[in-house]
Amino acid sequence: MSRSVFLDTSGWLAAVSTRENRHAETAAAYDDLIQRGARLVTTNLVVAELHILTVREQGPRVGCVLLDAIYADPLYTVIASTRELESEATDRWLRPYHDHRFSLADAVSFEVMRKERIGEVLTLDHHFEVAGYKLLPAAPQRSVRKRGTRR
Repeated sequence: MSRSVFLDTSGWLAAVSTRENRHAETAAAYDDLIQRGARLVTTNLVVAELHILTVREQGPRVGCVLLDAIYADPLYTVIASTRELESEATDRWLRPYHDHRFSLADAVSFEVMRKERIGEVLTLDHHFEVAGYKLLPAAPQRSVRKRGTRR
């Protein structure tokens, strides 16, 4: 079975856009995942975030090309958010972590990663590290309180 990695908006965007911070190292990590045949998992919420950022930057036509490419390519597994998944994400991630500014999209991503047993994520968002996941590319050194730990 191939390695599964979650794609978050910030990492995916940084991998494909030269204008983004940490583009070179994120693009290298993304290319490595593709070359190694990783199963790339994301949610429709992440796809929606990536789409609107693409539309704002490059226009609606490019946004449609992006969507067509994602949904036509078997490389990507897009898991649809449901009411049940959002409720579970709220109970497991938003309520207990009320001292962090997790978005619903983040919480749903964390819950999908938990359910799919995915430990790594292509992201620049330190919230995934707070939730206990390994960031690709590795985050710059910083003090982060992880799930289940105390300062």
